[in-house]
Amino acid sequence: MKKILSVTLSIVLLLGLCCGIAFAADPTVYVTIADKEGKLVLVQEPIAVKDIDSDGKITINDALYCAHESKFSGGAAAGYASEMTDYGLSLKKLWGIDNGTGYGYYVNNAAAMSLGDEVKDGAYITAFVYTDTTNWSDTYCYFDKNTASVKAGDTVAVQLSALGFDANYNTVVNPVKGATILVNGKATDVKTDDNGKASVKLSDAGTITISAKSDSQTLVPPALVVKVAAASGGESPKTADSTAVLIFGAVAVIAFAGVVVASRKSARA
Repeated sequence: MKKILSVTLSIVLLLGLCCGIAFAADPTVYVTIADKEGKLVLVQEPIAVKDIDSDGKITINDALYCAHESKFSGGAAAGYASEMTDYGLSLKKLWGIDNGTGYGYYVNNAAAMSLGDEVKDGAYITAFVYTDTTNWSDTYCYFDKNTASVKAGDTVAVQLSALGFDANYNTVVNPVKGATILVNGKATDVKTDDNGKASVKLSDAGTITISAKSDSQTLVPPALVVKVAAASGGESPKTADSTAVLIFGAVAVIAFAGVVVASRKSARA
């Protein structure tokens, strides 16, 4: 009996390890890119990131390269380039734009030092091409959340903030006042108040992108992705993690049943 139990437990552990390996994957980051026209061309696109330069870490450079390789026509070779400069690893081409107008990139709504900065699984990366090449006034802004889930007919409350610098070049956060809220790229009649807050009603089911624009500032377009369920509701899909747990649980139950059957046969013998 002890031998049977030992073998069975070994099988369970081995299968559990195999399940872990099966569900192990490259880190996933969520990439948003705005082009030279200030248009969102990628919105929180989930990108499985590989260590493309084999330096033993996952970086912003890896993430943007993989995003272009996957989503840009012609791949990274056509749409993306980086090189080492006096400021570290720097962008030289983004979304096919290599005219030297300048670029910006942020991780989890914080400015990065260089493309060589490491990123973790689940990070949100935003990269953009400057649209104002005279005064370089493009202002990075963001909502107080990256995603939301509501039912059709509900409202979504947002708060829009912008990053800037004080006289000593310390980062400061300010509300964006009077910005027009966009839904899937179309302007609404909703504007942010003095605290950067606004509420927008979403009538149609589907995946909606909320953004914003301003008549007084050159905003890097923020992005909030909202899953709008039909008013009648529906069952939430299972995640990969929950599926893995279910599979492992099923394997454990089967293995336990095997132990019981084996022990009964042993007892009869």
